[in-house]
Amino acid sequence: MTHRERMLAAFRHQPVDRLPWVPRLDLWYKAAKHRGALPTGWEDASLAQVVGELGVGYHAAIPDFLDTEEPDEVYDRVLGLDHVKNQPFRLRFRRTKRIVEQDGDEIRVIYQTPAGELSGKLLYTEQMRRDGVTLMHVTERVVKSHDDYDRVAALFEDIQVERDESRYVAFRDEVGETGVAVAFGNVAASPAHHLLKELVPYDQFYYDLWDRPQIIEHTAARMAGYFDQVLEACEVSSAELVMFGANYDVSMTTPTIFEAHILPELARWADRLHAAGKLLATHADGENDGLCHLLRQASIDVADSVCPAPMTRLTLADYRREFRDQVAIWGGICSVSVHPASFTEEQFEQHIDAALEAVGDGRGIVLSIADTTPPDAPLERIRRIGERVAHWQPPQTCRDQGGPDSCESSC
Repeated sequence: MTHRERMLAAFRHQPVDRLPWVPRLDLWYKAAKHRGALPTGWEDASLAQVVGELGVGYHAAIPDFLDTEEPDEVYDRVLGLDHVKNQPFRLRFRRTKRIVEQDGDEIRVIYQTPAGELSGKLLYTEQMRRDGVTLMHVTERVVKSHDDYDRVAALFEDIQVERDESRYVAFRDEVGETGVAVAFGNVAASPAHHLLKELVPYDQFYYDLWDRPQIIEHTAARMAGYFDQVLEACEVSSAELVMFGANYDVSMTTPTIFEAHILPELARWADRLHAAGKLLATHADGENDGLCHLLRQASIDVADSVCPAPMTRLTLADYRREFRDQVAIWGGICSVSVHPASFTEEQFEQHIDAALEAVGDGRGIVLSIADTTPPDAPLERIRRIGERVAHWQPPQTCRDQGGPDSCESSC
């Protein structure tokens, strides 16, 4: 099986010839490249070449957020909107005008919308570049008053989603059989989640949701057309796996909030994409204790960037039990484990021991470092995981009886 075939089989809970090992290395690579710290002989190597040399799968899910066709498109990050190559569509404003004012590392972005002016601020520093970060930090959100909700709604109503997957197809062809080229839908999993995650200060969102629920509901309803257009573009695309929604955490997206404002839209995307013969992934890299059953209810296929204990409360074995044989896991190894400053050799080996025990018969899991490989992590530990994975065998009970139900850690 190729890396792509193996990953898709795992996502579908089908047998695999060996355990998929697909570490996310993009930030590590960008940081090393920027610092001039790539290993000897790899100074001019591309990320794809590094992945090939290591013999691992290509983690082609989270995009380079700075890789836009038009320079100013990158600043729409202040709206939670992206223009990246693994989107099977393009975003255009019909009437809204974008004005960019840069002062050193700080960027002020102004939008002249059909309903008035919005503005927010971004920060992109040299330290972020040295760490391989491509997602600029929002230091000032665009919603500052109740009047801004109407402007946000007008802006989203002004977005035209063009069904153009030319950049995605080129990206997919570049990835080839080395991995699954994941189509990127939207970073938030519903209009209300987009308001919370990207546009409104957290405290203001919750105050408004409690004191003025109608303003949240009305704005979300007006943003829904954008989500419909993006879903339709993903439905008709050539993608096999679509990423929609990211960064849940039980402290911010509580079970009550998740069930009311995120679950219905995630489930709608799952139903529509399944009908189109596609799989749905969501980026679940936060504290999911209390949310797993809701992710399962949403009928998503893949929980991406699942980060286990000790960085969060749930172990990989806990996730396997919570997700049962319904949600596949992409992740399972916490990022600090591959850094010697955080984990001793003994702790590292124990962490990998626990991960390999939790995978059961190997169905429904693609091992990866969640959320990503740290910039300073030595490649020795990446290679060591690869060696352990290469010698992995399912438990004897799984080999004898077959199927995830025969192995407790997979149930």
